[in-house]
Amino acid sequence: MLRSQAVVSWCKGTAVEKRTTRITVETDTFLVIRRAKTAVARCPDCCAEVDVITLTPDSIAEPSTSAQVEQWAATSRLHLWYTADGVVQICVTSLLRCSV
Repeated sequence: MLRSQAVVSWCKGTAVEKRTTRITVETDTFLVIRRAKTAVARCPDCCAEVDVITLTPDSIAEPSTSAQVEQWAATSRLHLWYTADGVVQICVTSLLRCSV
């Protein structure tokens, strides 16, 4: 959304027009995760029992989704870890925070 506003003020007897422009950008994040199982587990970063998504190799099929998840994991915003079985788990709480 683009809004422009003009304000006229007086300075030393001369009219001065000030223009301000406000630009609002709204973004949406759309994340597709398929064939993921949900469970409750302890997140090592939150130090709490949380809902987790257990990923399979084909859970994140879209390259853009995979790239987004990798970016969030690299910045430590997304809580992602491997279980003793080698399964990848993602903290749903951190996932929701990332998508805001």
